[in-house]
Amino acid sequence: MTRPRPWRSAGIRHRMPTAALTHLRHAVLLAALCALTGLAALGSMPLSQALARPVQALPGQPQADDSVLVIATCDWPPYAERHLPHGGYAVQIIRAALASAGLEARFEFMPWARGMALLREGQVAAVAPAYKTTGRESECDLSAPFPGGPLTLFALAGNARRWTDLRDLADLRIGVVRGYAHTDAFDKAPFLNKEAANDETANLRKLMAGRIDAMAADRNVVHYRLRRDLSGDPATLAEFDPVLGERDLYVCFARTRPGHAALRAAFDKGLAAVRAAGLVDELHHEMRRLAGEQPAGQ
Repeated sequence: MTRPRPWRSAGIRHRMPTAALTHLRHAVLLAALCALTGLAALGSMPLSQALARPVQALPGQPQADDSVLVIATCDWPPYAERHLPHGGYAVQIIRAALASAGLEARFEFMPWARGMALLREGQVAAVAPAYKTTGRESECDLSAPFPGGPLTLFALAGNARRWTDLRDLADLRIGVVRGYAHTDAFDKAPFLNKEAANDETANLRKLMAGRIDAMAADRNVVHYRLRRDLSGDPATLAEFDPVLGERDLYVCFARTRPGHAALRAAFDKGLAAVRAAGLVDELHHEMRRLAGEQPAGQ
């Protein structure tokens, strides 16, 4: 297998983000792992060690060309980022679901467009977390969904508006992140004036400087980046009404690689197990707490 170039590869350290979740994650995740994989020996092992161990696929389960699945991702906090505990909410969910299927992943952080290019070339097993779009369905074997957040348009406080049709936004300069998907209707609208930047922080700076009129982004990402990167207050922003959509997240398995369907099926089974154990809801709640759940301007 040809390895992707090491775009800031990150081996995520397994540290709990808060003490309040430590015992819960130990109990529910280890229970799911033991039930599905028969790894009873993990029961007395700390979760950090359990998930850090190389885990071999069980007989009859799909295997990648290598013993570790390479998944391309990008810095998109609080969903995924190399500096976050456990790599962020989405990384934790994906690791737990794969571990319950007896599989291990290594996340490579890189620009999103680069990750998608490697996926098309079959040089990575998957890209995540991803939105479901018509284009993605044609090149990805998409996993079962797990919760994401509201995708919305932001403006400075006092400048947001109510809209009923995307043509109502045609007079605006709208910041987007290069290579990101939003909704099929938004992305395919030729009449919208969309200006690409490298990330949401860059768009926030442009918005505050008056260089764009609005920006399209996930609410949790905007609140998290505004507070952490710019020491800003979400009250300085307002959301357009309605939101563009509530977007679930998916793992995009490469259709160019053999065994992708079996791998996706194994992931989906693992995701169902950790969801039933309550881990998905708990981690999603913690992620929203870190980002701040209150809509901007309210």
